Amino acid sequence: MIAPRPLSFEALHRRELARDPWVWVVAVMLPLTAFSWRTLAPEVGVMSVFGVAALLLPPAVLALLAPRLSRRTTWAFWGSLAPRPAGAYRGAVIGATLGALLPLSAAAAAVVVGAPPVPAASLVASVAAIVVAYGALAGLVAAATLEPARAVALGAVVWGLGVVAYEPALVALAVAFAERAFEPYLAALVLAHPLEIARVALLRALDTPVFVGPTGLLLERWWGWAPLGAAFWAGVTSLVGAALLTLIAGGVLARRAR
Repeated sequence: MIAPRPLSFEALHRRELARDPWVWVVAVMLPLTAFSWRTLAPEVGVMSVFGVAALLLPPAVLALLAPRLSRRTTWAFWGSLAPRPAGAYRGAVIGATLGALLPLSAAAAAVVVGAPPVPAASLVASVAAIVVAYGALAGLVAAATLEPARAVALGAVVWGLGVVAYEPALVALAVAFAERAFEPYLAALVLAHPLEIARVALLRALDTPVFVGPTGLLLERWWGWAPLGAAFWAGVTSLVGAALLTLIAGGVLARRAR
């Protein structure tokens, strides 16, 4: 008698997201955005697509993943079958993230066909970092709420703070502690924001003479002109942050399942 294969929460959620037509709708929007800038210089098109991706993908990933991961009845059923709820939920978060990552990364790769290799690789890596980071965030807010609407709303608040309030808060802290030994803490705040580092790395790779904001000025002061180093750090930060959020999310769900 053939023993049944063990249940894989990662595979279930990966297939569900990969087959979701809304994931492909979001993926198609990136090439359509690039088509709008087809007559401009390549660096303008690459940065424009990155700007659209940085604004479009975080709420899209939250809206696609958080409702699926926060279904209370689903986890009540699967939790009774899974011997380790925390591990099962972490597998679900990883699978859902991979299910969204593959089509969105493919769309980003289609956008940069014909672009210079370093900016093209930086853009694809930046899109992947956005999906991984916000997929893990969706897993955490879903585990904390187990209600789709509240999960999406909480994730949107975190995204808004990271996008809107980050650089003003960074400048305010730098000014407030200008006469104190605050630089190590300021460096930690800067290096912990992968989206900003990815943006600066892309601008550096394109050698674009534009103002890169306080993050860019601080990175130039510390690292000089090192776009590949900044891009590598953005990727490492995204992966480490996503792993930490996923680890915490599994613990939160296990505690709620008791």
